[in-house]
Amino acid sequence: MLHHSRPIVPVLLAFCACFIDVVCILGLFHTFTAFITGTLVVLCTEMFHQAENAALKVFVLAVFFASTLFWFASVTRLVQKNRITVRHLFALEAILVAAFMLVAGLGDPAAGGALSAVTLTAVSFSTVAMSLQNVIMLTLLNRHVPTTVMTGNTLKLVLGIADYFTHPETRPGSRTLIRHQALVLSAFAAGGLLASFLMTMLGFWALAIPVALLMLLAVVQPVHELQTA
Repeated sequence: MLHHSRPIVPVLLAFCACFIDVVCILGLFHTFTAFITGTLVVLCTEMFHQAENAALKVFVLAVFFASTLFWFASVTRLVQKNRITVRHLFALEAILVAAFMLVAGLGDPAAGGALSAVTLTAVSFSTVAMSLQNVIMLTLLNRHVPTTVMTGNTLKLVLGIADYFTHPETRPGSRTLIRHQALVLSAFAAGGLLASFLMTMLGFWALAIPVALLMLLAVVQPVHELQTA
C-alpha cells in the first residue's frame, strides 16, 4: 500500500514537509527549509530590519543550493549504477531530520541566536533533508505531484474543479484529480497545524513524527528494485 508508486506517498511527504517547515518557522527564526521560496521572501523583509536573522536566511539559501547540486549529481549517478533505491533515500532523509531534532532539542537555538552554532547546525540538517526530498521528487518520484510547494497543486485543484463542470465527458478523470490534489493539500495543512500544536508542548522533539513517517516509508519499500532517474 505504501509502495513509492502509490498516490498516498506524496500525501505523506507533503504532511512531513509542512510539519518540518512550521517547526523551523517557530523554532529557527522564521526560516523555511522545505518551501525555500519562503526563505527568500523572509530574507527580503528582514534585510533592512533584522540583519542577523537575514544572514541566517542567506546561509539557508546557500546550503540549499549546494546540497541540491550534490544530491542531484549523486542520486542520478548512483541510480544509473543501480546502487541506491528510494528505500535508502527515505531512510537517509529520516536520519537527517532526526539529526535536526537532536541538535535543536538538546541545544537551544532561541537562546543562542540566529547565528549560533546550534542554530546553524540544526538548520543545516533540516535544509539538507528537505533538499533531498525535493531531489527525490524531481528524479525518482517525478510521476507524483510536488510535496514542498503547494502553489501548483492548488492551481491544478482549481482547474480540475473547473474542468469537472465544463467538460462532463471527462468527469471521472477530473474527479480523481480533484480528490488527489485535495488530499495532498489537506495533508500539507494538517502537518503544519499538528506541528504548530505540538511545538507548544514538545518543542523540537515533535519532529519524531515526520522521522517516524519517513522511516516507515523507507522500511516498506522493496529492498532491491530497478530505479530510473
